[in-house]
Amino acid sequence: MEKFIFIAFLDVMLASLSMFQPVICSSNFTDQVALLHFKSAIDTDPTNTIKGGNWTTEANFCEWIGVICSNCRQRVTTLNLLYMGLQGRLSPFLGNISFLASLDLSNNSFYGRIPIEIGHLRRLKELILEINQFEGNIPPNLAQCQNLEFISLTVNRLMGGIPREFGAFPKLQLLYLDLNPLHGQIPSFLGNISTLQFIGLSSANLTGSIPPKLFNSMKHEDLTPLELGSIVLSILELGLECSKDLPEERMDMKTIMVKLNKIKLSLP
Repeated sequence: MEKFIFIAFLDVMLASLSMFQPVICSSNFTDQVALLHFKSAIDTDPTNTIKGGNWTTEANFCEWIGVICSNCRQRVTTLNLLYMGLQGRLSPFLGNISFLASLDLSNNSFYGRIPIEIGHLRRLKELILEINQFEGNIPPNLAQCQNLEFISLTVNRLMGGIPREFGAFPKLQLLYLDLNPLHGQIPSFLGNISTLQFIGLSSANLTGSIPPKLFNSMKHEDLTPLELGSIVLSILELGLECSKDLPEERMDMKTIMVKLNKIKLSLP
């Protein structure tokens, strides 16, 4: 009789565990699959960190390099792989990492279009894709990420204009689009982003002026003004041109002097 009761107790325990375990595993599995798709889309990994490191199913994906998970649910909240020299396309499966709050892939060589699936990340606060080779238009549905506070797409090959949908960001504070071959005018709807504290549009081929309403929303005096930001970026561009490895690729002295004079004349 006691044996029967004990077996029945075990059956109840197993049934209870089976009710919860599949849900947890399924959620974690979605994140893991998305990261593995991200890995498979990488063509070049010079440091062999992703292709040959601990990004394998033998290790807990929360311990993979560049991955941070929440303590309780073990869901991916941060993917930080900046300065890795990675080259490849950005996998649309990243849009399935529903708890992702910070995505930083800056200073790599990702190319192709920014996947529209990124717009599915409703918890995303930081999207940092600067200094890559992304091309095409800026996805309008990034505006669906209503928690975004920081967007940096500086130094890419993005074209077109700034999506009208961007005027509806409720929490956006920093927007960097410098050094992209965009076109058109600086849109007035940017003035609708009441939380915006700094915007970078230097060398983005946009015409017109910053909406006055936008200046009124910039709250912090220690933030770099638009004019000074443009000068700093010009100096950085000049430094990059002068520091290329091959001598024939470096800027000649005459051009350097012309550019320095232009910078001098632009000082407020």
